[in-house]
Amino acid sequence: GWWAWSQLDQLALDATSPTTGVVTPTFIAYLPTMLYFLVRLVLLLPRVVHLAAIYFSMALVAFESTTSDGIYEGLPRWPSLSTPTGCLRSLDWFGTVVFAMSGSLTAASSGADLHGCILVGTITAVGGGTLRDALVLNHTPSWVEEWEYLVLSAFAATVTVYWWHRIQSGQPFWMGLTLKALDGGEGDLMQWGDAIGVGAFAVIGAMNGIRASQPIVVSALCGVMTATFGGMVRDVLLHRPVRILHPYADTYASIALASAGSYLAMQAVPAFRPFQGSRILLSVMVAVVLRHQAWSKGWRLPYWDVVQVMVYDNQDPRNLAMKKTISDGNLSDTNTDDTCTSANDLLRV
Repeated sequence: GWWAWSQLDQLALDATSPTTGVVTPTFIAYLPTMLYFLVRLVLLLPRVVHLAAIYFSMALVAFESTTSDGIYEGLPRWPSLSTPTGCLRSLDWFGTVVFAMSGSLTAASSGADLHGCILVGTITAVGGGTLRDALVLNHTPSWVEEWEYLVLSAFAATVTVYWWHRIQSGQPFWMGLTLKALDGGEGDLMQWGDAIGVGAFAVIGAMNGIRASQPIVVSALCGVMTATFGGMVRDVLLHRPVRILHPYADTYASIALASAGSYLAMQAVPAFRPFQGSRILLSVMVAVVLRHQAWSKGWRLPYWDVVQVMVYDNQDPRNLAMKKTISDGNLSDTNTDDTCTSANDLLRV
């Protein structure tokens, strides 16, 4: 591994432009590492996930740049593995597919038809960035120009609707990981994919805030919105409890904040500023590690242990207390005070 890295580093230096001094990523610069890991892949196939992660990490840190196509903290339009921002764009596309699949599954399980599944899946994938651009940065939504995100989201949602029921629940899909859980929901692969998507979206949102010259707090908010607000709109459309606001699901939004905050913190340190690939890698890993801990250990933020019906019912709690009193047969002209007392007790729970 060290030999492959040294060869990669040396060939990258050899590929440096003599006029600009900018490292030019070329296929030959990656060839030794690719050959090395190809041999490892053949010999140790069960570790393909670890090997792919190692190679992807090396690709991220091999060529460092704070610009993309001349744009500070920008991204190329199309995915690639030749630059850190190109790798991040690849993760962005991957996260878009996973989010669209998740949104489509949620819509289908809520009774939506094909059109509803496609619409909700697309909103889940691109809704966070849309709200970020429209509400905070006062920009045209990115998918207006980069329309491929709409096509990608709609395609992923459509395939999910027609394909999901063909997958056997609880059966290993790839490398011993399940795509579909025993209860028919999202399996381990979807959870890991969602974790990667959260990290990538949070970093991209933070980068958009930096590029718009926003304060660090606003840039962190941009990261959280990009990673979580699409799911928030999904839950509102489907009349579900909003995931990032309720404790019925594991910790989510705060992990997106941690990922975006770690990127912004490293970007604010002059010593880290030239190493964009390292910032991207570490920030995405923060989200992946924390999300894994959250779903495997059931992490929740502190919350009040209130009556369930008060959380999910839109009615006034005092009216609920009145209904309970009526159903118990205790309502009369002489027990109005008792009814009020019951309502107040319910409000205090």
